[in-house]
Amino acid sequence: MAFLITYPKEKVAPKLQAQLARLTTTLYIPLRELVATQLSPAEVNQVQTAAGIVITSQFALHVFLSRNWHFATPPDCFVISQKMASRLQANGYHQVAYPAAENQASLAQLLTATTSEEVVWLTGNRHVKHNQLATVANLNQITLYKNSWSQEQENQVVAQLKDVKITRVLVTSPSSYSRLQTIETRLSSQFSSVAYYTLGHSTFALINDDHKSVAQPVNKRDVLTQMLRKMCADEMANQ
Repeated sequence: MAFLITYPKEKVAPKLQAQLARLTTTLYIPLRELVATQLSPAEVNQVQTAAGIVITSQFALHVFLSRNWHFATPPDCFVISQKMASRLQANGYHQVAYPAAENQASLAQLLTATTSEEVVWLTGNRHVKHNQLATVANLNQITLYKNSWSQEQENQVVAQLKDVKITRVLVTSPSSYSRLQTIETRLSSQFSSVAYYTLGHSTFALINDDHKSVAQPVNKRDVLTQMLRKMCADEMANQ
């Protein structure tokens, strides 16, 4: 029996890692490879002249902070959490705003209420098509990184899981769920009785539509910790 966490182990607090390990074998296997893209001169100029920068993923934030931008005027930055805002502020970006709840719907409301100028959303190539930010006027998307996955990587995960019975899975994105489905098809006996946990509603809706047992956060604060603790609580209740 084992838990599968589709998230990097180093991003999980040591205390939570220990709590999970005390209950059962826990495998941390991100079903993705994130690679920064090279922007064109026109895209670089679009970022550097935008009135606002929108960032909703930790990897996009990492790439943004690693680049040497030349802003004529410091942009307003809009992020999805206080933690992301703190990272920007620590790197010299002081005009930073984030919504009360850690989700795109709340961020869309904040953007609509705050600015009518052109803003740039720095995103990956596999963002949810029907995203909550689609309602924001003057929002332009620029792909800052690629979320990729190869047949070789899939084969490696299948080999890693072929002798493991998975009982609970934390699925962190729609793309991870899509890749997990392919793996489950190849390892049906290992995934015969699984409870799923998600960090947001988009992934929850996909799994729920497949008529599977799935849970989502009860609120939008510290969702990773919240759902990992729920996995632990559910496992203890089932023992």
